[in-house]
Amino acid sequence: MPGQHDSTVVAVDGPAAAGKTTTCRALAKSFDLRYLESGRTYRIIAFEALQREIPVGNAQEITELCDELIVESRSAELLTSERYASDKLRAAPVNVAVSAVARIADVRRRVTSLIRLWAETQTRCVIEGRDIGTTIFPKAPLKFFLTATPEVRALRRVRQEHADTYENVLKDVIRRDEADMSRAASPLVAAEDAIRIDTSELTLDQVVSRMSSACRKRGLETSR
Repeated sequence: MPGQHDSTVVAVDGPAAAGKTTTCRALAKSFDLRYLESGRTYRIIAFEALQREIPVGNAQEITELCDELIVESRSAELLTSERYASDKLRAAPVNVAVSAVARIADVRRRVTSLIRLWAETQTRCVIEGRDIGTTIFPKAPLKFFLTATPEVRALRRVRQEHADTYENVLKDVIRRDEADMSRAASPLVAAEDAIRIDTSELTLDQVVSRMSSACRKRGLETSR
C-alpha cells in the first residue's frame, strides 16, 4: 500500500546536478541510512534500450524492456545493480534518452513499485529522485528539495564528468529540466512540506550541515 513505509524514508528530490547524490551519500554515512538513487533505474532502462536499438519513444516496447530487466535482475535488485558502470549510464546519449524513458507512465509505475518494495526491507533509508516526496513516499516525515541555477548545475556537471563543453551541458540541463517539469506522469515539483535548499551559493559542507540539522530535529541520531 502506497505510503505505509514512508516513516522509514528521508526523501530528497530536485533537478539534475543540484547536489542530491553527494549530500545523500553524506547523510547515509552520518545517520546509518541505506542509500538509493532512483534515477539510476531509468538510466539503466535507457542504456539497454540504446544497446538493443529500441526506440525510446515507443512506450510499449520500453515498458516490455523494463519488465524483462526486472525479471532478469530478480525484481528490486534492478535498483541497485552493479552491472552498469556509472560512466556508461551518464554518457551523452543516455542523458538524452532517459527523459523519454522517464515520462512513460507504465515504466514509472513499475519503478515506483520497485522502490517501495526495496524500502520495505530497510530499517531506514535516504532515497533521491524527482518524485520521491511527492508521489512515491508522500507521507515521508522528512523531505528535502535541492535546487540551484541551471548555470551552476551545468558548471558542476562539466567539472565532474569532463565529457562535454559548458555550452552543451547547459543546454542539456535546461532541456532535462523542461522535460522533467512538463511530463504528465509525476512531474518534478517540490512537495509542499519539503525543506527547500538552493545550493547555488553554498558549499557541500553547508548543505550537508543544514540537512543534518533537520534530520536531528526529526529524531534521527548520527551513527557511532
